[in-house]
Amino acid sequence: MFVHFDICGPIVVPTYSGNIYFIIFVDEYSRMLWLYLINAKSDALKFFQKFKALSEKQSVKQLKILRTDGGGEYTLKDFESYYISQGIIHEVTTPYTPQHNELAERRNKSMLDMARSMFKENNLPHEFWGEAVNTAAYILNKCPTKKLKTQVPEEVWSGRKPSISHLRVFGSICYKHVPDARRKKLEDKSDAMILVGYHNTVAYSFLDPQSKKIAITRDVKVLEDKHWDWISNNCNVSEKQVIIEYSKETNELTITEDFNEEENSDEDPTTIAKQQRNRQMPRRLKDCQLTSDV
Repeated sequence: MFVHFDICGPIVVPTYSGNIYFIIFVDEYSRMLWLYLINAKSDALKFFQKFKALSEKQSVKQLKILRTDGGGEYTLKDFESYYISQGIIHEVTTPYTPQHNELAERRNKSMLDMARSMFKENNLPHEFWGEAVNTAAYILNKCPTKKLKTQVPEEVWSGRKPSISHLRVFGSICYKHVPDARRKKLEDKSDAMILVGYHNTVAYSFLDPQSKKIAITRDVKVLEDKHWDWISNNCNVSEKQVIIEYSKETNELTITEDFNEEENSDEDPTTIAKQQRNRQMPRRLKDCQLTSDV
């Protein structure tokens, strides 16, 4: 295997678990991506050994070439000794030429751009960046690339075509089922959580906004049109109102779909975008006189 290796960070805002860096490994052939969150660059060797054992066990192939930039964390004596003992060729790119390690650098940029979009979509705090980049890596492994025209990285790596039917909007409100054994008679049967990722068993990862703890389950109802209001620390839902109007002059029905926030929203109703479509009056009603029910 020929693997590209890079560390991104430090990120100004640490995750809820205190991580400020993330490591990525990208396979040259399949474009498969692995990502690990770390809180110090000194952990790089430990996670590299973890990745090596995992990738070689899954692919039944040996890691032969590793490409990195000239960062000091990759050229420590412990790292160099490990390269030699494992028979790994370590390729170091020339200074100030990130294009030599383009595959890893480009993946870093793509994941950060995706994470930024996830924040903006549901107004999430930046402490979610760890879950966001993990989700971005999960999605990129299921997306086609220029090199893999008819396949995706996960399919090339594992030989199985992945499913995307379980993907949901990052940051959506979810209601996680509470088992009968863990609640009393009159307590709620579900808890409001925030979708922050996916598990390898096609389950979902959720964050409890009150306790800031991560839970994993499949018994959940995902509401992609709802998001958590971090100011009031409560759920916030966008409701759709459908207004039907009839014009005698044009003999047409106008259907307006108006998306309004909660009543306490500060937005001006006149600035909310509306979608309109016109429908002709059915022929059977042209000879009828229509009156309002109001």
